[in-house]
This record gives sequence, C-alpha cells and structure tokens, in this order.
Amino acid sequence: MHFSDEDEPSTSALPTPSPVKKNKPGKFVVTCQKTIIINLYKKYLLQQPKMKYIDIMMSLSNDTGIARSTIIEKIDDFDKNAIRQKIHGFWYRHKIPTLNKVLVAINEDSSLPTLSRTGLYRLLGNLNFEFTKRQRNSALTEREDLIMWRRNFIRNIRLYRSEGRTIYYLDETWVNAGACANKVWVDKTVTSSRDAFLKGLTTGPKNPTGKEKRLIVVHIGSTNGFVEGGLLCFESKKNTADYHDEMNGDSFYE
Repeated sequence: MHFSDEDEPSTSALPTPSPVKKNKPGKFVVTCQKTIIINLYKKYLLQQPKMKYIDIMMSLSNDTGIARSTIIEKIDDFDKNAIRQKIHGFWYRHKIPTLNKVLVAINEDSSLPTLSRTGLYRLLGNLNFEFTKRQRNSALTEREDLIMWRRNFIRNIRLYRSEGRTIYYLDETWVNAGACANKVWVDKTVTSSRDAFLKGLTTGPKNPTGKEKRLIVVHIGSTNGFVEGGLLCFESKKNTADYHDEMNGDSFYE
C-alpha cells in the first residue's frame, strides 16, 4: 500500500515546549519562586526517594532556571525550618526534645534528609539551639554553723576511711509526677512570647507546677550497694513546697 505525503501525520500542530527562562545572576528570588522550588523538591522526594541529593538539586535548577547554589540555599532553609518545627512540636506536646528523640523524628520523616547523631548536634548549633540547664529561681546561703558541720564531717570521714570502715549514706528525696530533665535544647532565636507567637513557634519547655502527686523516697547504701530492706517509699499527702513536712522522725522510725 502506498501513502502519499499528504497521508503522513503532521507534527507541525504539536506544541513545542518553551525553553526554561534562566534567572539572572544576582536577581532576587521572589516568594512564588521559593514556593515552586519547595513544591518541586517535595515532589522529587515523594516520587524518587532514592534519587541522590545532588541530582535533585541539578534537576530543580534545570526545571526552574534558578542557579543550583540558590536552589541549595533555599532547600537548606526549608529543611532547617522544618527541623526547627519538629523540635518545637515536642514542646507543643509537653515533651522534652532530647537529641535521640529529635533524631528519630527527623529520620522517620521522608520529607527531611537523613541525619547522623553528630550531624544533628552540629545542625542544632547552626540553628542557634543551646543545650543549657533549665532556669529556676534559687539562692544559696552559707551559714557559720553549716561551715562548722561541713568541716567536722570532712575530718570524721577522712578518719573513718583511714580506718577502713564501711561508710553508709542515708538521704531522702522526692519524685514529682511531672519530673523532667535538668538540661534541654533551647531555641535561642525565640526572644519573647510575642516573637514565638509571630513565628508560630513555642517559648520552649514549661517547668512543672509542683502541684502533681509526689513520692517521698528514703534509702541507705554504701560502696557495696543499697542496704537490703532499707528503702522507705510513700506517697505524699500534702502539696506543700517542702516535702520535709511529712519526712519527720515518726515517718522515719516507722
């Protein structure tokens, strides 16, 4: 069968894709372009999760006409902001964001890069997070009688150790239902409650109120471990700030 030229399919009617318009060097990347970059980045992560990071950056640059260095900068900003939100998410849920917990949360999120523990630690410093002791209002005073007690204790303990005696230590403490870690990650970029509100973040972890139930614990031990049968543990009946109200002589001898 013979076909004439008129019978051959024409390609002239097919649309020709326009070349991607390059973003001029030094030209400011506007908000809509940032949004396009982020959306394309998410699309690549979803559709090609095994694609190498550098290949994604090259593809994004080709698709948008924006320089690869600018793409990397915007994606880095996006990832950093997402990680910051992850950390503040712990505080929103009244949880303490430890390094290990944050690492698991990030690595379980397919939209975020996989990090090592060391890499996350460095990133937190880059994000201006600081691992610091929780703030509490406290004051120490040194009385003369306490100074004398301490000197006598040091003198006696040295004597007992030189004699090879077994030294037992007895103390009491309390455990609050809202007990929390002494040191936490704090976002130093959040300067006030208003600043946190405007950024959609939190002001960090809240200190326990001290009104929760508590256990009073007493124990005795030495270098050989705790003394068997020496544990005293009971639930406090009061909500006073000083648990010594209930840890008295009568409770001790019981």
